[in-house]
Amino acid sequence: MHSNRNERARRLPTALLLSLLGLTTAVACRKPPPDEIVYTGQGAGPGGAQPPGSGGLPTGSSGAQQPGSSGAGGAPPTSSTGSDATVASTTATTSGAGGGEPIGGDVCAPVPVDDGPFSKAKLLAAAADCALNRACEFEAQARALDERASALARAPGDANATAAARGAWLSAMRVWQEAEIFRFGPAASSTQPGGQDLRDQIYAWPLVSRCKVEEQIVSRAYAQPSFSSSLINARGLAAFEYLVFYTGVDNACSQYSPINAGRTWAALGAGDLARRKADYAAAVAADVLARAGALARVWAPEPGSFRDKLTQAGRGSPVFATEQDALNAVSDAMFYIEKELKDWKLGRPLGFTEDCATPTCPEALESRYARASTAHLRANLSGFRRLFEGCGEGNQGVGFDDWLRAVGSADLADRMLTALTGAQAAVDTLDVPLDQALANDRARVEAVYTAVKALTDLLKTEFVSALNLELPQSSEGDND
Repeated sequence: MHSNRNERARRLPTALLLSLLGLTTAVACRKPPPDEIVYTGQGAGPGGAQPPGSGGLPTGSSGAQQPGSSGAGGAPPTSSTGSDATVASTTATTSGAGGGEPIGGDVCAPVPVDDGPFSKAKLLAAAADCALNRACEFEAQARALDERASALARAPGDANATAAARGAWLSAMRVWQEAEIFRFGPAASSTQPGGQDLRDQIYAWPLVSRCKVEEQIVSRAYAQPSFSSSLINARGLAAFEYLVFYTGVDNACSQYSPINAGRTWAALGAGDLARRKADYAAAVAADVLARAGALARVWAPEPGSFRDKLTQAGRGSPVFATEQDALNAVSDAMFYIEKELKDWKLGRPLGFTEDCATPTCPEALESRYARASTAHLRANLSGFRRLFEGCGEGNQGVGFDDWLRAVGSADLADRMLTALTGAQAAVDTLDVPLDQALANDRARVEAVYTAVKALTDLLKTEFVSALNLELPQSSEGDND
């Protein structure tokens, strides 16, 4: 096993998360999560461009979030513009599971499908091909986002330019939320094998600070050469969402913030605020495009690329001494649905975590300004299916389910696919934005949590046992 695996620290410090999300530390009123008995599923049926003046991306600089520098207050807009109900139409131009022509004009190679006998080498190659496909399609979406943001900067406040920028963000996020499941190698933390922190540079949620963004609107830090190496809580796709979707003129900073104490925010007129937000969004989009290009390049099938290092595991790879080490890294990424999706995207808003002291915590929802939380859940589960079942057209190809069948655990593979289908069906019942469902139909949101838990229970118990995989540190000792 990899000697550094026990040193990995995926779980963010509680104090930092509380600061980021603006939640109280009191836990007396916390409602316990339902069904603490681990579900087994037995008996279930079968189943580029740079920011202005940035000078390029700095080497060795992650712009990592510093403790205590966040603040995520503020309410989402009351308008339904950009809501979950609109996501399907705005993403219709993106390509399907097997590749195709994204809206940016690039053609991403389809994921090869191998129907031969299973081998661990084939599974690693399939995971690498799928990661490359997602990175390629996201880069194309990021290019379209950059174009729409530049157009908005030329016409700040224009309704058509704003709508186009919002649509491009929704399309980019649909692909990115699938790519979230492929957080191994360059997208992973630098504390993990081959990690380069590229995920956090593109989308750092839940490390998001609306106040920091607003302070930089006033200071115009986005126009400085150092912007690309600034704190990640005020860059990336999450910052773009606030800048383009939020229409209020208030700010979420305390009275002690320089922008309020010095009344520099209040001095901004509506026109100036719109211009600065549009310029800021353009700088963010350019930075995201540069990171997207970097991510796609490190997966390119060339000698020395990370794809080469992953697929050569156990055969001279400088990163992975054995195939099992590499498969541990890939399977670790699948636990995104256990920690980020189940616990953070659903459990925290439902009040099931210690950092939510009230019956619900809607302020903890992802994408509150675009109201796209449900679409993100759907894309996360789609990404999980790509990695678990296959990334070719119609989810054909080699996946972890094939490994389970090869070791005599076909029943478990079927139960996990049934649980996955159940989780996707539960999300599909959310026909209103997640914040609205949380307020008016909590039972339906709890049903989604329970359905996802049915899958993650299998993932962190029978799955890792059957394949002799290690639990990521973030899931060790986690009984919910």
